[in-house]
Amino acid sequence: MKINISDEILVEIGKITVVFGLIEASLGEIIGRIITVGGRRRELGIIVTAELSFRQRVSALNSLLLLALGKDNEVVVEFDRIKPLLFEAEQERNTVVHSVWAKDSDAGDPHAVIRMKATAKPRHGLRTDFVAMSLEDLRRATNLLATAYGQLSLFELHFHRSSDDDRLETDA
Repeated sequence: MKINISDEILVEIGKITVVFGLIEASLGEIIGRIITVGGRRRELGIIVTAELSFRQRVSALNSLLLLALGKDNEVVVEFDRIKPLLFEAEQERNTVVHSVWAKDSDAGDPHAVIRMKATAKPRHGLRTDFVAMSLEDLRRATNLLATAYGQLSLFELHFHRSSDDDRLETDA
């Protein structure tokens, strides 16, 4: 199927979607590793996280870290530093995924697009935003999500078990 939006734009939208899925999976994996310590079945982690929203995953992980390690533990402090980036990544992803995209026919740039988003909030009523965006704008969003995923992936390494030890490896 041919769409009048450039393939490069569509690729960036796809990357944003895929990387955000990786972020969600990583959060689920960390939660699963924490709650399955002691030999519990891996499926327990999947069951607990399967229906959680992104914000619920972040909140659950934060609560588990505080319970298991205490608020002054450097792993907890590290997660506190990562959380704002995760929420920024979520906002970027939501903006991209929940918008309608169209080619900007007035622009000379073949990668110029218009992002349209309608909202109906109680305080403001119906509002439709039209935002001109470029390939570079989407690449910045992709890079933000990639940075968030990279930091979360490094953080996740704290929670990998050694094969002969049933404790979590939480040394920094």
